[in-house]
Amino acid sequence: MFKLKHLSQKERAWVLYDVANSAFVLTVITVLFPLYHTVLPDAPDNVLGIFAFVTAGIALVTAILSPVIGALANYQGNKKKFFVIFLTTGLVGGLGIAIPGLSWLVLIVIFFIASVGYNLTNVLYDAFLVDVTTEDRYDEISAQGFAWGYIGSMVPFFIAIIPFALVNFGILSEDYYGLTMTFAFIVVFIWWLLYSLPIIRTVEQTYEIPKEKQPVRKSLKRLYHTFTEIRKYRNIFIFMIAYLLYIDVVNTVIRLATTIGRGLEVSDTILLAVVIIVQFIAFPCAMIYGRLANKYGGKRMLYFGIGMYALTILVVTQIVEGREWLMFVVAVLVGSAQGGIQSVSRSFFARMLPLEKANEFFGFFSVFGKFSGIFSPFLLGVLISVVPANISVLVLLGPLAIGALVLALVRQPANRTVEEA
Repeated sequence: MFKLKHLSQKERAWVLYDVANSAFVLTVITVLFPLYHTVLPDAPDNVLGIFAFVTAGIALVTAILSPVIGALANYQGNKKKFFVIFLTTGLVGGLGIAIPGLSWLVLIVIFFIASVGYNLTNVLYDAFLVDVTTEDRYDEISAQGFAWGYIGSMVPFFIAIIPFALVNFGILSEDYYGLTMTFAFIVVFIWWLLYSLPIIRTVEQTYEIPKEKQPVRKSLKRLYHTFTEIRKYRNIFIFMIAYLLYIDVVNTVIRLATTIGRGLEVSDTILLAVVIIVQFIAFPCAMIYGRLANKYGGKRMLYFGIGMYALTILVVTQIVEGREWLMFVVAVLVGSAQGGIQSVSRSFFARMLPLEKANEFFGFFSVFGKFSGIFSPFLLGVLISVVPANISVLVLLGPLAIGALVLALVRQPANRTVEEA
């Protein structure tokens, strides 16, 4: 379905995995699971706040495990091995939440496991970027991954929501609501599995170290050594701090968009329309970001994305009864920046890395990214219970503004030859 003839075989396989896992993010994490678990008969009263805390917990577990997995993945053959292990964890969990009749608590636990598996797989997937292409193509290939992920995930999404839409518009009885979710989750499982096969078959680890005895202990020691010598990589460290702060907003919007929308009392129909608009706009915008970053520098494009998210937050504060149409403005703003700021962050970071330590550094990259998914969801979980949802989102302006200030201290990395890297 996605031939991508302008890419090499390895680049195409890498991009297609974004098509694979984006279906899980869009259909399960962003849209249907947040809707589904809130209407179960045994769901707790403060279900929105609790789910925000669950989201923070997923980020915390991923943040703790990511650097260890990244260090162990440096060993010959380990990167793909771990990739398959965590992919299987995510897939099995994704299939588990499709089982009808499970209690709310059981579903949350399975969702937690599936999400951790998905996140750890992505740590290794991001690190594979240095194995599939050359440094002068990092911006383009990273952007291609996010772009095709956005548009590709729409195919299983549209298939998955057909029964849900029939129930939502009253064509089918609400008695079928649970079965519509089961159908949707199975569709996502099949899609995720099928489009994961190319990267498993084609991509191999290029930058690695020989296997040795006591790999766990030595990996932890090497990880500690890398962290203590972080001053040698001052530019990388400062960027990771900036990234921690501004990606906090991006991740929170992705994971809690539907939850926030529910808090704003926006209808399910409008929420689905908003998600679709975001996906379609994000497809070309992610590619445009990649090209502009290659021409004008990734740092400028990151600032543009930060500015768009600040504007988005201000628009959300104006969404009250009678102004639900502003959600469509939010969709356009988020779609124009979401994929771009993520893809440019990844390629910007990859340009600064010593390639033989790419796995370790992408482990740290994930730690900073996942810790960003702890603070804001936690604060939102508290604030959304005591103040209106449209006001609670103002808390996101803090990390966004500080991240922009820290980013000013980061030098724009230049293209390097393989020998220089």
